[in-house]
Amino acid sequence: MKVVVSGHSKGIGQATYNELSNRNINVIGMSRTNGYDLEKEYDEFKNKILQEDPDVFINNAYVKDKQTKLLKDIFVEWENKKKLIINICSIASTIPRHHPDYFMPYASDKRQQRDFCFEKNFMYSKKNFLTTKCDLVNINFDYVDTDFKSKHNKKLFPNLNSKEVADIIWYVMQGHKKNICFREVSFHSTRPPEQ
Repeated sequence: MKVVVSGHSKGIGQATYNELSNRNINVIGMSRTNGYDLEKEYDEFKNKILQEDPDVFINNAYVKDKQTKLLKDIFVEWENKKKLIINICSIASTIPRHHPDYFMPYASDKRQQRDFCFEKNFMYSKKNFLTTKCDLVNINFDYVDTDFKSKHNKKLFPNLNSKEVADIIWYVMQGHKKNICFREVSFHSTRPPEQ
């Protein structure tokens, strides 16, 4: 199995890259630290993923609008291939419309990703199951103890750690191997905040 992880040099991406490497998976990391800049060189970034032709793409690196575009573009290329795309989304995609955070650009991006995954998976069940081969999984989680900036002080809330998120990603990958697609996974920590 060959896997590409975007944003592999810190946080969730690094934990996932390490988890897969420790399991002897052929994993390729893509981030600014090794010359792949999703923000400034989108086409090169996308083309590198397609050139590597992995079995699994973990869409982790967040750049406004670009992560969403990458999700859609890779799916279009892979729709009829036996592949797996795991989109690293956020519980921000589920913020209710009446909440002031609903209008944050980050939440809007994440909603677009979630809606895209929801629509493609819904259509798979209704008519595309004979032609669509690419599994599409959207992962939503609440606060994670990383240096990713948040509007809110993460220390005031329960936090997952990156390894726990990487474990869920591994679990999703195992389902794919058994012809099970977890369309969406949402989770949060139940540990009290560490203040």
